[in-house]
Amino acid sequence: MRYLLDTCIIISALRSKQGASYQLLKQAVQGQLPIVMDFKLLAEYCDVLMRPAMRQALVFQPTEIEMILARLVMVAQESRITFLWRPNLHDEGDNYLVEIAVAMQPCTIITHNIKDFQQAELLFPHVIIKRPQQVLQERINE
Repeated sequence: MRYLLDTCIIISALRSKQGASYQLLKQAVQGQLPIVMDFKLLAEYCDVLMRPAMRQALVFQPTEIEMILARLVMVAQESRITFLWRPNLHDEGDNYLVEIAVAMQPCTIITHNIKDFQQAELLFPHVIIKRPQQVLQERINE
């Protein structure tokens, strides 16, 4: 299984060193959680995390965030999207996450926004949507 970290997971992890999001990010950075990524997702991470209002809410400094993102790029398996599945979700901004997951299936999208993905027009059996707590608990029970 491979995992795709939604931007909300990265934000949660960098806001607090407590909780499942931080634990999963830590595992990913250490190469213990197999993650997938593409350039567009990395660009979104950078854009959101470097906004002045967001930086004030994070417990990490900008240089630390850059190092974390660089490490994620090093350990992630790069996605090569060959087909666009649009329109699929009500939130156009989430469609490319599904496209990455489809290209890298089997893949689990880890997100706090489960409802955003449950209303898809197209469902892909090898793309699973889970909250960080679910994934962390499953990994502990393995």
